[in-house]
Amino acid sequence: MENIPTSNIMKDTFGWEVPVESVPLPSRGDLYSETSGLKGKELIQIKAMTAHEEDILLSQAYIKEGTVIEKVIESCVVANINVDDLILGDKNALMISIRITGYGQDYNVYSTCPYCSHKNDVCIDLTSLPIRRMKIKPDRMGENVFSFSLPVTKKTVQFRFTDGHVEKERDAVKKKYKALGINKENNVTGYLESIILSIDGVEDKNKITHFIKNMPAKDSRELRKFITENEPGIDMKWEYQCKSCDANNQINIPITSEFFWPNT
Repeated sequence: MENIPTSNIMKDTFGWEVPVESVPLPSRGDLYSETSGLKGKELIQIKAMTAHEEDILLSQAYIKEGTVIEKVIESCVVANINVDDLILGDKNALMISIRITGYGQDYNVYSTCPYCSHKNDVCIDLTSLPIRRMKIKPDRMGENVFSFSLPVTKKTVQFRFTDGHVEKERDAVKKKYKALGINKENNVTGYLESIILSIDGVEDKNKITHFIKNMPAKDSRELRKFITENEPGIDMKWEYQCKSCDANNQINIPITSEFFWPNT
């Protein structure tokens, strides 16, 4: 068995080290537990993308599993963390920063102007995307649990922001229904079922599902609006001026294959 080298070959032999930088977490780590390694962390260190991460991006096994992004983040984050613990906003912040270290800040996408149908080549500067900080505090520090009072029914809902565990639960539900020949759309009720933890202290999942399906539309809308306005993350919107008609447009930044494999 070969001895594992203990020296830093890149530094000692080639005089170069993989750059490391600190990425701000939009949540400031306020909703993570002590055991996650993320509690109270305002900054997380990442190393720059290398050819090793390109191998991960090309892995057919990870592509089939749908875990490519998670594996790249896991490979680049210096600390030992479970990527599934990250809420979506923090995960996006790391993903964008890692992409910048590998291929730079420019992300070119195409957007069709809604006014004149001109197809615009839009260059997005990833370094200029603003951070949305968490405006509310969790019910208990170190837990991804928040409360909201529904305006119509006056019930108190406890909910969580979407993290990797929630995403996996939703995927498992979709696969279960697909196996039964049922097309389970990613709709409002499905989303609420995945993030609501209790309603007026009731934690029974079947009862929560029944309430969600019968809750007033205004309660549903106001809860989702509250979550959107307060969820920490990166503002994934971009404004541009149409090159044909000069109209000012706003797009939601698409994360396509070009994000990690730019043509230029």
